[in-house]
Amino acid sequence: MGAISPLGVSAYLDVPTYLRSATNQETASLLGLNTTLGGAGTLAAGATSLPVASSTGWAAGPVWLLDGPYSEMAQVTGSADGTHLTLASPTQFSHAPGVSVSQAGTSGALAEIILRASAWIETYCQQGSPTGDRSLFAVSRMERWGMPSSRAWLDRDGVLVVRPGQFPVQSVSALSVELGQEQSISFDVTQIEQASDGRVIEVPVLLASPTNPTPLALLTAAGLSRARRQWAVVTYVGGITIGAVPYAIQQACIWVASELLSLRRNPTGAASVKLGKGELQQRPREDPTGDSLLLIQAKAALEPYRNRAM
Repeated sequence: MGAISPLGVSAYLDVPTYLRSATNQETASLLGLNTTLGGAGTLAAGATSLPVASSTGWAAGPVWLLDGPYSEMAQVTGSADGTHLTLASPTQFSHAPGVSVSQAGTSGALAEIILRASAWIETYCQQGSPTGDRSLFAVSRMERWGMPSSRAWLDRDGVLVVRPGQFPVQSVSALSVELGQEQSISFDVTQIEQASDGRVIEVPVLLASPTNPTPLALLTAAGLSRARRQWAVVTYVGGITIGAVPYAIQQACIWVASELLSLRRNPTGAASVKLGKGELQQRPREDPTGDSLLLIQAKAALEPYRNRAM
């Protein structure tokens, strides 16, 4: 199981968006080079020269490109001029002009904090599988689920139900059930029904694909069963649209990144910090989880994207 389209590291936010959010967090020490990708068109994968709006503040070392599901880190070795950076190795993905390009400051890297916050979101939402693809972004995926299980089953009305790893499901290109002994049934994806929340795919089992007609005997005596072990195989596009991250997820990423940054002032995670006349309470004293107000708000915003049924 996994994404058919190759993915990089996920970023649900970029540096300029975080800076615009007025978090009251100190960020100047977390940024050296802070620019965007330049050029007249999309930079192809495999580039070793990075066109940028400005190379002011560049330094030899890591550079982060925050580009949704195709985010990556590269190594800068030099700057040919004021609008180009030289990389030690080729980029993994193509990138359009305007992508956030930044380096660390004297006390850390804001881009890396954003990537950690994005990884926290994926772990919390629990979409996908622990050993595979956790990204919330919509790409083409192929998954194979054993049935009957919480992921795929045949209900009492003769409807095949599949709950893919990522949601909302945007489209389905193929759906079949492997019966064992090299037998399988392919279904007509034009007859698929999807719930309003996009979490499940349903199709009546008798609606087989016209290109692979299903003998009635295969569906009965030796076919689909609500009890016997079988496997549902689905190819689909599921997740949030690339380039259109919902505001709730962006805001959750801002809150989680701010929580990570707040540890600089309160590294022990104390419920209350008092320095002279200043006092900082990191979380409600009555909260049994120990979560800060930032994490409480982030979790509430992410609830529609969280997978609770494992």
